[in-house]
Amino acid sequence: TLHMAFNLFVAYDLDNPGQNYEAVHEKIKSLGPRYHAQQSLFYVHTGFNAQQAHQAVWSVMDTNDRLIVVDATSAVMTPALPDHVEAINTVWFDPA
Repeated sequence: TLHMAFNLFVAYDLDNPGQNYEAVHEKIKSLGPRYHAQQSLFYVHTGFNAQQAHQAVWSVMDTNDRLIVVDATSAVMTPALPDHVEAINTVWFDPA
């Protein structure tokens, strides 16, 4: 069956107590091909929409943490190093 692919940015802050980075990273990885853009920011190409991805990641977070999931159509990055751009393009064009 044909389904829509979404390009999502997932950003989070984990506050004390808890800070279970491994669980959050594993949940984000389970969404599909991804690029770990910055310390607490992932770009994910997935079949999940923003609401579904948010629910999935939030399920392993604490109530004092913060999470935002953004459906993106384009992005600009500085510095745009060739290996970073190649990594993002690899994820962007991967079938979800």
